[in-house]
Amino acid sequence: MNTFEKVVIIFVSILAISIIAMHFLYIGMDSTGQLIVRQWCEEIGLNVSTSMCLETINSSRMSLVQGVSLALFLFAIALTVIRMEWRTAAAMLALALLIVVGIATPQIILNAVSWDLILFLVGSMTLAGIFRELGIFRYLALRILELAKSNAIILVVLLSLLSYILSAALGEVTSIIYVVMLALEIASIMRVDVAPLIILSVLATNTGSTAMPIGNPIGVYLLFKTNMSVSMFIRTAFPLSILNLAVLLAAFIPLEKGLIKTWNEAFKKFAHRIEAYVARHRIELRTGNREATRIYIGLGMLLAFILTVAFNDFIVQMLSKFYGAPIDPHAFLAFVPYIFIIVMFALIPMEEISKFVERSVEWSSILFFIFLFMLSYVLTYTGVMTKLAYVFSHVAVSPFMLLFVMLFASAALSSVLDNLSVIVTFTPIAMLFSQIGLASSLIYFALLFGGVFGGNYTPVGSTANIVAVGLAEKRRIKITWGNWLRLALVITTLQLVVSLLYLYFL
Repeated sequence: MNTFEKVVIIFVSILAISIIAMHFLYIGMDSTGQLIVRQWCEEIGLNVSTSMCLETINSSRMSLVQGVSLALFLFAIALTVIRMEWRTAAAMLALALLIVVGIATPQIILNAVSWDLILFLVGSMTLAGIFRELGIFRYLALRILELAKSNAIILVVLLSLLSYILSAALGEVTSIIYVVMLALEIASIMRVDVAPLIILSVLATNTGSTAMPIGNPIGVYLLFKTNMSVSMFIRTAFPLSILNLAVLLAAFIPLEKGLIKTWNEAFKKFAHRIEAYVARHRIELRTGNREATRIYIGLGMLLAFILTVAFNDFIVQMLSKFYGAPIDPHAFLAFVPYIFIIVMFALIPMEEISKFVERSVEWSSILFFIFLFMLSYVLTYTGVMTKLAYVFSHVAVSPFMLLFVMLFASAALSSVLDNLSVIVTFTPIAMLFSQIGLASSLIYFALLFGGVFGGNYTPVGSTANIVAVGLAEKRRIKITWGNWLRLALVITTLQLVVSLLYLYFL
């Protein structure tokens, strides 16, 4: 059976299941059903009575439309799971079919994209590429190796902190590349098994990516999609991310007690090699060196960028007063990376910027993100999410139960599916619950931590995981599913439980 035949069989199977599911999912006339369906009619601009709205969404014709739109969305996700390299093409194919069959008009689909989010992502990736060129990440790695040269526990703590900070500031993918490269450098110097250290780096990276809205595509998506303020995001997510980092370290050190002992012995055995490595790079970065100056300026720019994002809402308020006109915080945030890119002209020639845009931006991921926005909105537009929300409202009988269901359902699916795709699917349901008063804004954070930590469960749960495993394999370091699950099952489950308790007490 060739690839084309397999794809056709997958699509036909998903289509049949989706149409049957949408036919049997029925919204009742109870108070919750009326609230949910009224919100749907307002969303699509259908100005009819509630009873007529219920009749429309439950009709045979709409059930068929819902089944087809759900099938195309799931088809794109299924192909992504089969082969990650297919994800952009799969989303493109599903979107083209949606337009061809006339489920939604092109203008409706185009308006579904948060273009300010896309602009922000492109700018952030470009800025990260500039910071990398300046050598900031190698400098940070060098400092950590210098501080931890005699104690394995200190190395574990410092590497986790580096992963956490870089991920929060510049995103999970940028963070994991440099932290894994440091772990591999340690392996070449000390000749020890660093597979657990790489897994730790991934778990710490994903934990740090929840601290700031720029750390993870899920956080960026939720920030823009729900129109949440940056200050609210940081105020709610940052303390929990710190708590979960502590949980990570408290669980990892006992679990790898024997390995840490082995590392300490290796530190003593290869102390002279570590000192030589640090000394060589310290000479390269001696005071007065042009490269050292660029690094220190770059570190200052990195800190300024982090602070600008953190205080985005306050800065926008001040600018609104100064200009005498209201400024949208999300619109301003979209241009923040470009402001810093312009400032960096002092270090990077102007003609080099286009090269950074070409090399640093994951264009296939950006396109996938755009197509996913469109496919997700069609599920809302056709009423699929409204029917699913009705089902969820009957499963979760209290606000706490709703948080529990959203957190663990998104975590379970994110362990085997692309976690961003899972959150894009769940977010319209969460927004609907928030709009009709069945849940508070905390439900968005249940999705954030469910999606991010759920992705930690398996080596294929998130982009950072896949990148780390790939880098390790290039150096012939095998990270098996068994090694991964031995650590991730315990640590991730503890982090999810802590997240649920934190949200409950909030």
